[in-house]
Amino acid sequence: MSMPSPAASGIRLLDSFPLIRSRSIEEAQQRVGDVFSRHRLQVQGRARGLDLWHNRVTLGQSSLNVLHYGAEVDIDPGERGDFYLVQLPLTGCARITSGSHAVDVNENVLSVLQPRTPSRMRWSPDCTMLLLQTPSSVVQEYVGEGERPRMALSRRRGEPEVAAWCQAMLDMARNIDQFAAQWQAHPTATAAMEGFLLTAFSCLLHQPDAAGTPDAPVEARSLRRAKEYIHAHLDRPLALADIARHACVSPRTLELVFKRHGEPAPLAYARQQRLQAAHGMLRGAARDGQAVGVTDVALAFGFVHMGRFSAQYRARFGCLPSQTLKAV
Repeated sequence: MSMPSPAASGIRLLDSFPLIRSRSIEEAQQRVGDVFSRHRLQVQGRARGLDLWHNRVTLGQSSLNVLHYGAEVDIDPGERGDFYLVQLPLTGCARITSGSHAVDVNENVLSVLQPRTPSRMRWSPDCTMLLLQTPSSVVQEYVGEGERPRMALSRRRGEPEVAAWCQAMLDMARNIDQFAAQWQAHPTATAAMEGFLLTAFSCLLHQPDAAGTPDAPVEARSLRRAKEYIHAHLDRPLALADIARHACVSPRTLELVFKRHGEPAPLAYARQQRLQAAHGMLRGAARDGQAVGVTDVALAFGFVHMGRFSAQYRARFGCLPSQTLKAV
């Protein structure tokens, strides 16, 4: 799970989105505090070689940050702001104290800081963190609980669900870094990325609900409403929050409902149905001798990236869309 040192590789994650570069303690404290929470920053040891770099990209109301101080530092924000902060070390390690609990985070352990909870951190000189910052209100809407969700301070990164989410977040960050302009041209793609990041607060961090499995008729009704909404909107990519709102459950609950009923995740199910609809239109056009283009069909079902549409179509049906037009 560990990555090559930024200094050794010459590559810094999300360097396409530079926010802060500073060797001043005062400036680092001020500008990083503007992004996260006001805090006290102290450089430890004899070498006061602070070399801060902070990259940041916004996805909806959440943000991905990569932060490196280049020196051993103590960070004391006191009571933090009203947001969750998932901390995933890319290199180095840190000691995190939150309330009465403390944990060491490194290539094997990640942590999450709760909103408005007193905390302190000591980062090693080689520590580089990938940070997911999400407002408390967004997490609460996603999880669907009446009170502020409580998260575990740490999780081991070797657990299958945790490992899968961490790797996918790293892959997403690298993809955004390389193809920023292409992704930013499609707001629905940005919303989908934020939707994926929010799954951290269920599969990764949220503790199981002691109330047990929801009532079966309620689950069936939610599943039916979600599918009805998806099938009524096959002409566009949908956001998870919109599907869940129509199904009258939280996004997290909807994902669990689909999983318990042996279905793909809601967004994967929606994409499958859009592909199936495109496949049916292409077959019908070929059968009836209609002059129709693959691009027109793809756009009719909300696929704006032709290369990605062709790849997804081939993976599902074993042939390219153009071959379907000639097969019947």
